[in-house]
Amino acid sequence: MKQKTAIIGRPSDGRPHLGRPREFDRDAALQIAVKLFCEHGYEGVSIADLTHAMNISPPSLYAAFGGKEALYREALASYQTHKNRLHIENPGSIREEIDTLLRDTVRAATEPGYPAGCMVVAGMLNCAAEYQSLASTLTELRNARCKEFTGKLQHAIASGELPPDTDTEAMSRYLTALIQGIAIQAKDGATQAELFALVDIAMSHWPKAGSE
Repeated sequence: MKQKTAIIGRPSDGRPHLGRPREFDRDAALQIAVKLFCEHGYEGVSIADLTHAMNISPPSLYAAFGGKEALYREALASYQTHKNRLHIENPGSIREEIDTLLRDTVRAATEPGYPAGCMVVAGMLNCAAEYQSLASTLTELRNARCKEFTGKLQHAIASGELPPDTDTEAMSRYLTALIQGIAIQAKDGATQAELFALVDIAMSHWPKAGSE
């Protein structure tokens, strides 16, 4: 069920309405914030931009979300749980898992109607000093994805799916760079077919199983 949040009205005399406040769809407003932050970054979106797009007053935004930084963090969490923002959780061999993950990443990045850009891939790479806390959060998310790959690859070595001399750290960074590149190229206009071809090339160089 979508959450409804009361709006603080904007009467012409500047005083709050005495009657029952109007309500807005908080979830829909959050997705508007996701879209704006994806397309313009944190510093490229003002409170005025957000309230205009959501059609609410600044006091309503602060009452519902706690402020711009809190809204950004909630938008980031929503973005990460979007149905196509997948983790390496598919059953099968490590090669099948990675292939599925990369292709799902392409589908998500080129999905019609979903915001262009990526809050995690390119978020807060350069920012003012006062936003360093947010930038650190995004750095941690990017590094966590890389560590996730490393753990999976190490397990694949132990199970004989990858050669014992596989450089898991380098391979993890390679896969992370692929995912980041897919998001950036999709934003720059690369088509789904073009990005699937990129995945084909990457998977054609996948290491032979340890037992082969």
